[in-house]
Amino acid sequence: MSHIHCINPQCNATNSVDESICQECNTPTTRRYLWVMDGEAQCFEIQTLIDDRFYVINDKVVLDTKPQKIPTFGDDIPSEIIPYQRLFTQKLHLPQVYSAIANTWLLEHQSTPINDSGELVYPHIFPTLHSSWAEASSLRQLNWLWQIGQLWFYLKKQKVLSSFLAEDNLRVDGGIVKIMELSPDNDNKPSLQDLGNLLEPFVKDSQEIIQEVLTNIVLSLQQKLITSTGELIKILDQALFILGEEYYQRKYHILTTTDPGKKRGNNEDACYPPALELKENVSGINTLTIICDGLGGQKGGEIASNLAIKTLEQELTQIYQKQLKDTLYSQNWTPLIDKEKILSALSEANDQITEINNAQGSKDRDRMGTTVVLTLALDHEIYFGHVGDSRIYLITSQGCHQLTVDDDLASREVRLGYSFYREMTSNPQAGALIQALGTDYAKNIRPHIKRIIPDEDCVLLLCSDGLSDFERVEQYWRQEVLPILGEKVSLSESIAHLLDIALTKNGHDNVTIGLVHCQILRMDAQKQRGLSWATLREVLPDLPQPDLSAVTLAKKDDFFERYKYWIAFFLVLVGIILGVFYQSKSSESPSNPSSVNSLYHG
Repeated sequence: MSHIHCINPQCNATNSVDESICQECNTPTTRRYLWVMDGEAQCFEIQTLIDDRFYVINDKVVLDTKPQKIPTFGDDIPSEIIPYQRLFTQKLHLPQVYSAIANTWLLEHQSTPINDSGELVYPHIFPTLHSSWAEASSLRQLNWLWQIGQLWFYLKKQKVLSSFLAEDNLRVDGGIVKIMELSPDNDNKPSLQDLGNLLEPFVKDSQEIIQEVLTNIVLSLQQKLITSTGELIKILDQALFILGEEYYQRKYHILTTTDPGKKRGNNEDACYPPALELKENVSGINTLTIICDGLGGQKGGEIASNLAIKTLEQELTQIYQKQLKDTLYSQNWTPLIDKEKILSALSEANDQITEINNAQGSKDRDRMGTTVVLTLALDHEIYFGHVGDSRIYLITSQGCHQLTVDDDLASREVRLGYSFYREMTSNPQAGALIQALGTDYAKNIRPHIKRIIPDEDCVLLLCSDGLSDFERVEQYWRQEVLPILGEKVSLSESIAHLLDIALTKNGHDNVTIGLVHCQILRMDAQKQRGLSWATLREVLPDLPQPDLSAVTLAKKDDFFERYKYWIAFFLVLVGIILGVFYQSKSSESPSNPSSVNSLYHG
């Protein structure tokens, strides 16, 4: 195995792949396992270096041995690469272009699973969806389908739906669906009927509690009764709501901290809940967590960040205390309700800051503003919203995943197809913000509001760029955050260590951090109703009613296919027994030929 250079620009020592930290400077070893487009690595000799940099692991994967160096790219961007740039906001599920080498392209996925020796847990980075399905919980199985429905919408826009049709291309990283590479549709036009055919083999290995629902969904897709991803997601949302509420329980523990840093005399950051006030076993509106990084000078930045925190907390608390019973526990529940509430609160906070700027006659850089990231756990989901470049990471037992995409110049250039993210890191203007809360009226600001469905214990890490700069979260999450899930460290210990890393490794800016520990428990017995197609019809009157005779035939065919060898063995065994029995009877009969013939001629 080749050696890896330290990512620290002041060090650049080489270390063995199995070394978790640099032996010279103690920086965690950065291992970037990259996917080779179209399997072109099969043209390379295993265990050799390409371009004196990329170590060939197998026919699909190479390892970057010089992660401290900016990758190289060709002058021209071929058409098959453009969808990766257009879909940059979906990088939780899709790879991003990392480099161009030897007439092929390398793709980078977030947080690849590795063992203690730094080697891949799975030869091809992630396991396939098919190989992981049967062992997954009912909540995770529906969660995967929900993500596929979401992705179908985005991939259709870029005409790369064919990416779903190759079984090996659809993989999972714990509860997160991964598409290994994008395949252009060209003359092929995959439909939702094809999606139904893709999902059909999964029905028989689904958990019993969701099998009827999944059967009806697959048949409805195949019979063209579900004609849009919106309809599909609407059904899955209700199924997940019932499953998540009736069969699972969630507990949340929250802690925040903030510090002015080593080079700032003031702190323009702000957080909610207040720093170091531990919240335990909370739910609903009490899970609200906010991090803000103020902009616009000492006084302006402090005012903007604190005003945003105050307004968001007041607005969301008022909304949910007033309408909680009417929205969260209604049979007419819809995720759009909660998204609109969060957007309304962000808009109000934005306009309050904007009005102060306008009243003071502030222009351009003199206008104060703030970044914002927030999380709010509602029922079976966690909503998250952001404006600016503060970040939210999802940390599970398998990996660390950046949920937000920075509102900066680098991200915009990638989305527009002008550059690649790794290429933009060398641009001194790459981190320039393109929007922040309060810099303009709400109609001109585009907050990002999304949701995830946690199906295992996890930690949400919210932070300002005082911690996230220079990939500190990606470097230290294993040592400092992952132990929370194993109850090896407390939130207080973890957040103190993260703050120390930000101050000693970065230290150039204010630092604010929030940790949200989510624990998910499966309840032994259901509290109220079960999950069935009939139950869904109670809240979705327009639910399709597919022809179920198709699934009956499928089950018969599957029975004979599954047990055909046993059936053949049984028939042979019966034949042998009957033969022995007939032979023994014959030996007991008279040997007179005339007597034997009389048996046939009466």
